[in-house]
Amino acid sequence: MNVTEVAGRMTGLERAFRSLEHTVPGLHVDVIGHMSTNRKLVHPVAGFQVKLQHDREAGVLLYVSSNYAELTRWPVGDGSELSGAVRERFNVRLTDGLVWGETEFDSPDQLAHELLGYMQFNLDALTLI
Repeated sequence: MNVTEVAGRMTGLERAFRSLEHTVPGLHVDVIGHMSTNRKLVHPVAGFQVKLQHDREAGVLLYVSSNYAELTRWPVGDGSELSGAVRERFNVRLTDGLVWGETEFDSPDQLAHELLGYMQFNLDALTLI
């Protein structure tokens, strides 16, 4: 595994999400860390996060690292037991290519669109509760 190659995949995926910020309302991307040897590359372990928020209360946050991703959902708080955040960790492997679960994608744009669709699905489910 070449660390620079993995950082390149991370950066490509981060940039694919960042390009969606202009067309998807409520989408925001933040890099957690860059490579010390090349500040243009996203660090494979530190990664980045993507936030999608429907309103001020309900939203989803996707954290992406080179070997996993974690989705955090927070519904509208109404005092019930459903008002807490829920986390789900799943298999994204950028060390092996652009892989989510058992599927390898041809481009960072394709993977970003699929992950965004999953984020939107989760956000829609929260707003229907």
